[in-house]
Amino acid sequence: MNTAFTNGAGRNERKETAINELLFSYGQLFVDDDAHREYLANIKYAIGISDERIQQAIQSRRVKPDPSAPRPTLPAAGRSAESPELTDSQARTMSLLRMSVSVRGTFVDDDDIGVPKKEKKPIAPAKTFPKFPDGAKLGSHLNCWSSPPSGNFMVRGPKYLKNKKKVPSSDYLFPCRGCDLFLTDLAPKNLGRNRAILEGKLREKPTFIVNYRLPWGVFLSYHEIPERFLPFLRRGHGHGDQSVPLPSTAGMTAGDRAACNFLLSDSEEKDAAWKIVPVVAQGPWMVKKVVGGKPAIVGKQLPITYVYQPAQKMGNDEELCEYLEADLDIVSSAAARNILAVVRSYTNVLTVDLGFVVQGNKKEELPEQMMLGLRLHGLDPLTAELLPEMDDEGEEGDGEPGLDDEDGNMTE
Repeated sequence: MNTAFTNGAGRNERKETAINELLFSYGQLFVDDDAHREYLANIKYAIGISDERIQQAIQSRRVKPDPSAPRPTLPAAGRSAESPELTDSQARTMSLLRMSVSVRGTFVDDDDIGVPKKEKKPIAPAKTFPKFPDGAKLGSHLNCWSSPPSGNFMVRGPKYLKNKKKVPSSDYLFPCRGCDLFLTDLAPKNLGRNRAILEGKLREKPTFIVNYRLPWGVFLSYHEIPERFLPFLRRGHGHGDQSVPLPSTAGMTAGDRAACNFLLSDSEEKDAAWKIVPVVAQGPWMVKKVVGGKPAIVGKQLPITYVYQPAQKMGNDEELCEYLEADLDIVSSAAARNILAVVRSYTNVLTVDLGFVVQGNKKEELPEQMMLGLRLHGLDPLTAELLPEMDDEGEEGDGEPGLDDEDGNMTE
C-alpha cells in the first residue's frame, strides 16, 4: 500500500492530480447557485486553489456550465438519495476531497482512501544545547553555549561620525535563550513554526530567531525580545492597533532607538543596517585569520528572509508568544562557503562569538549597542540530531516559509 505524500514535489504532484480530476469530473456542474458556491469553497479550502485557477482549468477544457445538471453534494459518508449518480472515478475523487477537507493540504494515495487518519502525536521537545558551565575552562565542553561579555564586541562610539573611534558595547538588547543544531538536507525557512525546538519552549517568550541555513543542516540561535520593543515589532509588520501612537523613544538609549527603527523597517532597510560581528575567542590561527572579526552588513553578503508570526491563542487556552525570524541563506554566499570550508575541520576545537548589531548611521543612533550575542563552545555535527518533524505535516518538505495563520508576514 502506498503512503501519503509528505515531500514537497510529491505533494505538489498529488495536488495537481486532485485538481485536474475534480475539475474534469465536475466541470459541468459549476453553476451559479448557493450549493455550487459551497462546493467550490470546499474544493478551494481542501486543495488551496483560487477562483482564477478554477476558471482557467474549466476554460482550458472548454467545459460550459449546464444549469440543468444535478447539483453535486459532499456527503459525510456514502451517497445520499439526493446525490447524483457517481462513476467510479468520481467516487474516488469525492472520497479524496472528503479526506482533504478533514486534513487540509494532505493528499492520500487512492490505495489509502478509507483508512482513518492517524491522530497527531503529542509534540516531543527536541534536545537543545546545554549552557556552558560557569567557571569551566574554554574548550573543556563541546556543543554548549553561553553569552559572551558584550564588551568583547567593539562598536561605533558616540562620536564615530567625526573620529571613527569604536568602544566596547554595553549589554545586549535581546538576551540569549539558547541554540540548536539539526541535520537536514532541506534547510527550511521559518523554523519558528516547529513546536519542538528549544525543548518545546520557544513560544513561551517573544523571540528573535536567527536561522543559519547550512548545506547539511540548520543552526538556530534564540534571543528574547524585551517588552519595550514589542509595539515597534508589531507596528512594523502591520499588527496591533494602528491608531494607537507608538511609545516615545525620547528616554531610550541610542541602541534602543536603533533597534526600534530596525523592527519598524522593511526587509531592504533591515538588510542595509544589520551587521554580524564574528570573533574567534579560541581556535587555530588559520581560522582567526579567515574569520577576521570585522563587522559585515549581512544583507550585502547573502540573502535574508524575515518571517514574523504574531502571538496566537490556541483552542486549549494555550497562548503562543510572537517571534521574528531571520533566515540566512549561507549556501548562496561564496564568501560564507569559503569560510565554512576552512572552519569545518576545526569546529570541535573552536570557541566562537557571534554578535549582531544595528549599524548606527546617525548621531541619535550612536553609540551602537549589540542587539544580540552568542558564544558557541565547540561544535560536533556528528552528534547533532535530525530536525524534528513539523507540527504542520509536510511543510518541512517544501523548504519554504509556511506561516501558522493568515496573519503572518514573510519578506525577502
